[in-house]
Amino acid sequence: MIKSSKDYIDSSNRRSRISYHDIMLFMYALICFFLIVSIFSKADKGMFTESYHFFDYKYNIEGYDGNDYSGIMHSVYQLLCIILIPLLVNILKNKSPEKITKIIRIIAIALIIEEVSKISWESYWDIKTGRGFNAGGILPLETCSLFIYTLTAAGFGKGKVREYALCWMSSIGIIGGLSYMLFTNALKWYPFFTYGAFHSMIFHFLMVFTGILIIASNYHRFSLDDINHAFIPHLLLAALVIPLDYIFNWDYMLLHHAYGVPFIESIGEILEKGSLPFVTTMLMLLLYYLIAGVMIIIAVRLQRRSVDITENKKPTAEKWRESY
Repeated sequence: MIKSSKDYIDSSNRRSRISYHDIMLFMYALICFFLIVSIFSKADKGMFTESYHFFDYKYNIEGYDGNDYSGIMHSVYQLLCIILIPLLVNILKNKSPEKITKIIRIIAIALIIEEVSKISWESYWDIKTGRGFNAGGILPLETCSLFIYTLTAAGFGKGKVREYALCWMSSIGIIGGLSYMLFTNALKWYPFFTYGAFHSMIFHFLMVFTGILIIASNYHRFSLDDINHAFIPHLLLAALVIPLDYIFNWDYMLLHHAYGVPFIESIGEILEKGSLPFVTTMLMLLLYYLIAGVMIIIAVRLQRRSVDITENKKPTAEKWRESY
């Protein structure tokens, strides 16, 4: 008996259903690993002379001078990302949009709770050690902080708000996460087996993972118009950040001094001496827009290619039915 088109769709939906056992198993494994590390992290790690606790604050860890940054543990983190991100995306990319929405919502809720906890934890130690509240470095106003806002909008928002959030996550968000994987700055302050390092590493891992999953699963069908759409969330946060950066001499979103950005930081120093710091801001905004453009073009091409491959793999009888 020949199946109808509806039968093919129904069978595809049955295959795409997921009970979340595999996702929850992975989450439980991470939690168990987190607890085991916290229990045994008192032992000396051999990276430097002093021992430390998993939840020790950076200023309380004596003897650490960034040994794990660009060291073996940094390479371990990068290797895990290279293995796990494609593996997880491959497992989840064929799931239904409803299931992917649930995954996005779970991650969004977890990250909001975790970010509030991290800010509270750091602020407590900053104040306790006499440094005061670090308003210039701890507020969720960085470029990567946009991941929390866009993730929440993608999971719970509707219409254009949701669309713009998905576009940012799949463009600037991916590059932001990849940049961190290359330059894992938390390891300059925290040893690998610490809460401060783990929070930052997992956060940016999820940035790359969710962005790639959105593209690979065709959760959102991209077009070249999405270049501008991806930049809208960035402009909205920048509109808040730029005045604060200039008033308080901060560098949130790298829109004032562009600290750590190759070439632009050096140019910014020259421009600041010439009383032209706003040019640095414009250069950084242009860079972000170019990143959005390149990534959206890549997403469009990848999705078109996946559609072409799928069409070529369809049985001849099914193609014939769809043509009528």
